[in-house]
Amino acid sequence: MSDAPYVVDDLLLTSQGVSAGIDSALWLVGRLHGREHARAVRREVQYDPAPPYLADEPLAR
Repeated sequence: MSDAPYVVDDLLLTSQGVSAGIDSALWLVGRLHGREHARAVRREVQYDPAPPYLADEPLAR
């Protein structure tokens, strides 16, 4: 079992609850529109995760 907040497995994106859903949504934004756009969205929604959000660095299965 992994402690990852979200996991990408081919075409399937799954996440744990609450803030992990935000992390996975930001990953998807980064995947679709680029890292800088995902980081801009993170700033706009005033989300400051710890550890810091890395844009598009999910754990893959």
